[in-house]
Formats: sequence, structure tokens, C-alpha cells
Amino acid sequence: MKRVGVQIFLVFASVNALADAELIVRADETLAHVKPNASEQTWLPTLEFSVHAQFACRDGAVAESITISVADAHERHVPDADQKALHTTVTVPRNQIASVTTGDFCADADNAGELLLAGVAMAQVSLRCRNEDSSAVSYASLGLPLRLVCDQDPSVEEVSAAPR
Repeated sequence: MKRVGVQIFLVFASVNALADAELIVRADETLAHVKPNASEQTWLPTLEFSVHAQFACRDGAVAESITISVADAHERHVPDADQKALHTTVTVPRNQIASVTTGDFCADADNAGELLLAGVAMAQVSLRCRNEDSSAVSYASLGLPLRLVCDQDPSVEEVSAAPR
């Protein structure tokens, strides 16, 4: 049997790239009032999630944009050259987040109260930094805290949700 030799050439390429940027995100708890129902599933109202981002680009780069996505809702922001933080409220229309299983929470007057849900929705945040030669994108994900409040008042027709 004849052996065939294969020559391997390694090529190392150098590309000027941006170092990682710093991106830190957090969210305030959102409060949602829901009506009693006999189902173990609770449909969520339109939700408003308050998201905070602190960011810094490195290697002389500037923040070109910050995009925040929650479900099918997204916002794109173009920060000022010296801006290092962003606070925004992302509105997520009802039915963009699937119903949540809440068991007997808010099934009737005996099951009133509050229920904290962590991670019903996720915020995806991206920061695009650009310098003269290149651009880079950094990503962060964050579970959004949601507190459901069982609204036993029959005169209230509509449920609501807002940052707490």
C-alpha cells in the first residue's frame, strides 16, 4: 500500500478588530393586573417593560446603536457620542407573549393576591460599536420580572400592566 502525503499550510491572518464592549442590562419589575378566571392559563395584557442599559465601547469606538427586543417588539436607539446609559420602556402588545400557567392563582375570590413570575419574557439587547476601521456587536439577555396582581374589582373592565 502506497502512502500519500498531504502537505498542510497554516496561514495566520491578522484583522484589526474591536475589543469587546461593556454592556450591562437590568430591568424593573413590571406589574400587571389580571381578572379572575377559572382556567389555569392566564392571558397577559399589553405589558410595558422598563429596561436599563449601561454601555461602553473600547479602542476609540463609539456606540452606533442599541437595539432592545422583547417578543416581537423592538426598539433601536442611536445614543449621543458621550452617552453611556439608556433607559427605555418597551411596550409588548397583548398576545405577543403566550399565556402563562398560573394554577389556581386568581381563579376566584379565595385565590386573590400576587404572583411573581421571572422569565415569562426575555429582553435581548445588542450594542453596535464602530471605529474608523471596523464595527462590532455585543449582546446581552435578561429575564424580565413580572408580578401579576389579581384584580377582584368587578367594575374594572380592562387589565393593565406597567413598570413598577
